[in-house]
Amino acid sequence: MTRDLFPASLRAKLAPSGTVVPHPGAFATAPMPPTVDEALAQFTQACEAVGGRVSRVSTAAEAADIARGYLEAPEWQREGTTGPAPFVCWDAPHLVLPDVAALVQSRGAVRLDAHVHADQAARDLDSRRLDAAIVGITGAHAALVDTGTVVLVHGDGRGRLVSLLPPVHVALVPIGRLHATLGELFVAEPALLRASANVVFVTGPSRTADIEMTLTRGVHGPRIVHVVFVG
Repeated sequence: MTRDLFPASLRAKLAPSGTVVPHPGAFATAPMPPTVDEALAQFTQACEAVGGRVSRVSTAAEAADIARGYLEAPEWQREGTTGPAPFVCWDAPHLVLPDVAALVQSRGAVRLDAHVHADQAARDLDSRRLDAAIVGITGAHAALVDTGTVVLVHGDGRGRLVSLLPPVHVALVPIGRLHATLGELFVAEPALLRASANVVFVTGPSRTADIEMTLTRGVHGPRIVHVVFVG
């Protein structure tokens, strides 16, 4: 594509907005805020700045109420259906509140089996079946205070699809898993990236500006990311 054919408006949007900062060669480290409340406040500010939502609970019932609030909201009800929408969830041993899924089901919501088959034809059927899920409930390995990021480590019973396919992602995070920065997390767990085939860093809802540099949410992942701290 020649310069003449490339729209001037896109050229302007792609132009550098300031001084180019060289890569530091290592991830930044910083001390944790003095108290848990201060750390949580900083995380909340960073997460909400990119469109995320943050809550803190102490019981499984409180966490289940958050998930049910989305499942029972009129905006997520499909035509011709009644009652709470379906959901998917990580297996109980991988959640800081193992009873959450059962409590959500107790209000009439259907939990879909998040298992996806290896065979392509079966995978296609799984994808169509799971498309009905409105909420995906996951645990979290860690949370990063400075950027409002949740760290997910996937594996058996912790499927990637649960946090990617539904339009609402509810992540349950033990309050003790807060780290000041990504660098501090890697200092504490230097082998983290080798511990799993897939480690994902989630910072707010899915966002893309592929089309004419216009920001759109929920195209490649959830439109809502709700981080729920437990403790």
